[in-house]
Amino acid sequence: MRPASLEVFMSRGRPRKVETEQALHAIMRAFWQNGFKATSMNDLVDASGMAKPGLYAAFGDKEAMFEKSLLHYFDCYGDMVFGPLTQAQHHYLVDLRELIRTVGYLAADDSTPMGCFLFNSQVEAAYGSERHKTLLKDLGSARIEAIRTRLLKAVGAGEITGECDTDALATFIDGQLAAVSILARCGGTKAQIDTFVETAMKALPSYSPEVLEHSSEFTLRQ
Repeated sequence: MRPASLEVFMSRGRPRKVETEQALHAIMRAFWQNGFKATSMNDLVDASGMAKPGLYAAFGDKEAMFEKSLLHYFDCYGDMVFGPLTQAQHHYLVDLRELIRTVGYLAADDSTPMGCFLFNSQVEAAYGSERHKTLLKDLGSARIEAIRTRLLKAVGAGEITGECDTDALATFIDGQLAAVSILARCGGTKAQIDTFVETAMKALPSYSPEVLEHSSEFTLRQ
């Protein structure tokens, strides 16, 4: 599940055939591994198993393939990352700990390219086209809004006081997502990721080790 505000991007369209979805997944992984600039059309041909005419017909030009890859990334991992946050079934500290830890574990997963595809792309886009900067800024804003919405629920539930600056706190938490992704991409171990997450939690309002100790054991859901 992707944050609701991300649905606006779906009007761009996406392929429906199973074989085309598989090609898109391979294209996504190629961009994720090497970045937009370093990924050539020949790389995309090799990854997808499709000839250039078929690639262009199914996905558009290279920039369109990159954009569709980012949206496909949310299709693949959005529910795992944002699901607990939007459901808000636990104390907000538990939900945010799972959010940051999930991003870290996914970024360090040996079965995927290193790092978070979105954060990797945001770093690269700082020197890229305005088209990519705009898309990634909008996707980042949607991510922050999902965090802010969870914080507002925490205020409503009395888990944090109404005096909390939820905008500032959402930006802080989003920064922790970026940091843990970089930590994982640079070879951070699971133990280092766990230490990072627990340290970040101590900076949050109403931090309580008792709340976290009595939460269910964290598992990375596949």
